[in-house]
Amino acid sequence: MLEAKYAALKAGFGGEQQLDKVFENYTFSMKYRVLHDLSLRSSTHFQIDTLFITPSYAVIFEVKNIAGELKVVKNPPQLIRKLDNGEVKGFNSPITQLQSNCELLQDWFHSKNVSLPIYGAIVLAYSKQRIELFDTKTPFLFPNAVPTYIRSLPIETPLLDDVAFTGVAHELVASHREFIPNPICLTYPEIKNKIITGVACPSCGFLGMQKYMKGWRCAACDRTSIDAHKQAIRDWFLLYGGKMMNKDCREFLHIERQSATRILQSMNLRTEGANRNRTYSLFK
Repeated sequence: MLEAKYAALKAGFGGEQQLDKVFENYTFSMKYRVLHDLSLRSSTHFQIDTLFITPSYAVIFEVKNIAGELKVVKNPPQLIRKLDNGEVKGFNSPITQLQSNCELLQDWFHSKNVSLPIYGAIVLAYSKQRIELFDTKTPFLFPNAVPTYIRSLPIETPLLDDVAFTGVAHELVASHREFIPNPICLTYPEIKNKIITGVACPSCGFLGMQKYMKGWRCAACDRTSIDAHKQAIRDWFLLYGGKMMNKDCREFLHIERQSATRILQSMNLRTEGANRNRTYSLFK
């Protein structure tokens, strides 16, 4: 189940890379910036695959890389996928997702006193993808058609001067926040008791490094690491979520209380409470 989910996420990332290559190989006459995997927040969190912004307008590109025969229907809004083996599955409509992101970006611009028209297009990562559409005004493109689409947009008097445009681009980058998905055990509670704990060796991947005074030693390859615990702590939060206590750290890393205290205090974690009731959260 998790491997299937990972494969879908990996396919999505691979699709975004196809569009990235287009922007690496093309230049445009106007001043512009291209921002990838942009995570912002207005009334709620939203994530943009690719944002193309100029002093006159912005364009959101949502990239889709889904195998099988695709059909986008209007009522209810949905993407229906049929595989060669006959399996049929429904997904959220990419049109609805794009419209939502355009509205949320407009809200974000409004909060920054920026006035720019926003266009949107859905990019199918590979030309071999097959799709059936209803009569929609939302553009569906393959990556190689993106430059032509951009050049077809209305050329108007720039709404932002050079200083303002640079400021908006910097503000977008500064406002980006790493997207942290829901903890796996909250999404899939049935796996909570199946997780193998321990510190993973950065060299060979063996799970169960042994703590010694200066760091960690791997019983499998005999390599050492001074900070292998950092990834283990991060894994705990991504697996379980919530707040970590000293007891959680001891059980997950297989260490004693004093070692757990030193490790937790050495990391950039938000703390609450004191003594035995102290908790740690991943991000400040």
